[in-house]
Amino acid sequence: MMKIADTPIRAGADRGSRPLAVTAALVSAVFFGVNAVASKILYAPEAAAGFDAVSLFVARGTWSLPLFLLLAAVTKPRQLPPLTRKNAALFLFCGIAYGPGTNALSALGAHGTSAAHAVLLLSLFPPLAAGLASVFLRERLSVLKMIAIAVGIIGAATLTLSKSSGGTTTTGDLLIAAFILTWAILTLGIRQLDKTYPALFVVGVFGTIGCLALGAIGATAGRLDSVLIPLRHFDLQTVLWFDLELVLLLSLIGQLLQGVALRALNVALVVALTSYGSIFFGLAASLAVLGERLTVQDIMAGAFLVTALGLSLVPEHLFSK
Repeated sequence: MMKIADTPIRAGADRGSRPLAVTAALVSAVFFGVNAVASKILYAPEAAAGFDAVSLFVARGTWSLPLFLLLAAVTKPRQLPPLTRKNAALFLFCGIAYGPGTNALSALGAHGTSAAHAVLLLSLFPPLAAGLASVFLRERLSVLKMIAIAVGIIGAATLTLSKSSGGTTTTGDLLIAAFILTWAILTLGIRQLDKTYPALFVVGVFGTIGCLALGAIGATAGRLDSVLIPLRHFDLQTVLWFDLELVLLLSLIGQLLQGVALRALNVALVVALTSYGSIFFGLAASLAVLGERLTVQDIMAGAFLVTALGLSLVPEHLFSK
């Protein structure tokens, strides 16, 4: 009787939280979308801090570490499920995919291509995630999803071969594509860990591991002095784009907002809102803030990529009808 009585209450609570969840996903999309723009601004020769790609991801990882440690400590359940070898390996896997994967590759890619290209390539995320889920999680890959992957590959190839005004290179585009691939792989590990542990605790743990890995890379490369760059520069540009955007908003708040969105919305809808939102806000920022311009080939490639994104998010029951 209690379960039956509680069901409408929970359903009503979920309906009431949907507007908040949609808002959370869209706000997080702003932070994800302007990631490449923030990196390009900090790389500029006239920027006071003088970041390059390696110093950026080493500094970001080190300064994000306390935030992830705090998140893991605050969200740790009182009765922590036993840590199996499989889950320990998954935490390590997600940490490496997050730190050296998404953080380092996105910084290196943004250094070698335009922000507009980096943003448009985000369209590859949903079809890639669907393809990987079919391989590793044995989720069914429909004909529509396979078409989306093919269209996305065509769009990515077209974009990589084009040259916009933002100083694009094939290497930079390939690094961004690799970053998106590791992001898609990361979601598979998170999906598995969320079955056992609270979602925000999972973020705190793999974020901590990833940041430690970035620090280890900095130590090995002799670049740990990069950690001191934010301490030496308190100019508005460094505080706004590094301290606020990359460390606080992108690394921590963006992950928290994604967790809020996933409580009331299904994964497909959250991915849709985040992907489309990131493309919209990131492309707007690259054009307005950086003054980049898209070529006709860029626009054609973007049309392929957005089409692939849309196809990958169409509910399969509609397609079957």
